[in-house]
Amino acid sequence: MTIKRYNLASEFLDEVGKDLYSRAAVNNLMLGICERLVQDPKAYANPLFIAVWDQKDDLLLAAVMTPPHNLILAEGVDIEGGLAPLIDYLLSNHIEIPGVIGPVQCAESFYNRWRAVSGKGGKGEMYQRVYELRQVHLPKLPSGHFRVAQLEDAPLIASWMQAFELEALNKDESLKQEWAEQFIQKGNAFIWEDHGQPVSMAIKTRPLKHSATVSGVYTPQDRRQHGYASALVARLSQHLLDMGYEFVTLFTDLENPTSNAIYQKIGYRPVVDFRSYKFSEK
Repeated sequence: MTIKRYNLASEFLDEVGKDLYSRAAVNNLMLGICERLVQDPKAYANPLFIAVWDQKDDLLLAAVMTPPHNLILAEGVDIEGGLAPLIDYLLSNHIEIPGVIGPVQCAESFYNRWRAVSGKGGKGEMYQRVYELRQVHLPKLPSGHFRVAQLEDAPLIASWMQAFELEALNKDESLKQEWAEQFIQKGNAFIWEDHGQPVSMAIKTRPLKHSATVSGVYTPQDRRQHGYASALVARLSQHLLDMGYEFVTLFTDLENPTSNAIYQKIGYRPVVDFRSYKFSEK
């Protein structure tokens, strides 16, 4: 087996991209980060790109990390065969891993091996499901309309992004209005507005050649149970298809059966389940 580390996202995609794009919906998180780094090499500090190959030059396993975020795994032809050399490389090069995320079996195997070899503890975090949509089934729409967010919406979008990360991802982040402004300036933030008031938000992320991802779907507590998020995601998904994307993806929390049911009614179909884990020093 051969393990190779790449200096640039472009070099990584030149060699691994064919395998990753063959399962673009499954690998949209890794691909989105890599494509962003190709366009803006300074988007993340100290990124890590690794691939494990067998003697026939078949990909066994790929890994990307943008510290302090989790190591992302992508499956090749033999994940179990690729895990041992990957973990040996990470440990021998003293590369710190805050956590791992990937398809369930792959992430679980890495987590168990890493704990056994490194002696570090850890815990499971989110169970997620990746969905793919190619045709929208428009739900019954509530009052109001879909629109692109404007710069004057930035303070609200920033506060909703903060609330989303706390509620959905258990991340207590500071308010980042710059992030909101960047999404808005690129035309990637969307709102459902009712009676002149924004009532729900969604974000377009990780645009690839054939797909884009819907993320950051958030409705304040006092605006829920009106169908705003369902209508917004449906309209946004159709908007992305109309832009020329072949399909749209999104991640859901499997512990939230309501959102999973809503997205499936719109036309999203399950592709793969993901699992994330965090490591600790003890």
